Amino acid sequence: MAMDYDKLDNEELLRLALDAIRGDRDADAVVMLKTLLEREPGHVYAHYLLAAQHAQLGMMAQAEAGFRAVVAMAPEFAVARFQLAQLLLVTGRAGEARQCFATLLGHPDAMGAFARALMAAAVDDRDGSIRELQAGLALPQPIPALAADMKRLLAQWQQAETVTERTGPSPAAAPMLLANYGRGG
Repeated sequence: MAMDYDKLDNEELLRLALDAIRGDRDADAVVMLKTLLEREPGHVYAHYLLAAQHAQLGMMAQAEAGFRAVVAMAPEFAVARFQLAQLLLVTGRAGEARQCFATLLGHPDAMGAFARALMAAAVDDRDGSIRELQAGLALPQPIPALAADMKRLLAQWQQAETVTERTGPSPAAAPMLLANYGRGG
């Protein structure tokens, strides 16, 4: 049974899209977000959530375009900037990621520490990455999904460090994570 979105206002549509995201109903979320953006093309948060959904679905080109649009519309939207830089790292573009992270790298908050950790990881600086991840995780966590990803990355780095001590260096770098941070909010 198809839902009649015409009867919903934009706030209702956004809240239902968030519920669909939290409920792992990706197709419903994408349809609702696209409907909202047809009505209100400048809705920054809807653009962000749609980009995050595309990343969640593995549609990296669409996710990148969406995150770039959000960063252009709202340069201060730190989590969108972070996710764009993270996506650039995942796709092997560390130089572009560093430029995107530039405004976050000096931040004294958890997001700044996590940005520094990912940049250290990108250049195989495991010790620097671990240090920054630990520092970031010791700070207040406004985005639980981001903190959870960074805890997993820290555990992977620490596990890799233990294995390296026993067996020697491994050619595999720690995998970068790209979670849907819109699921928590």
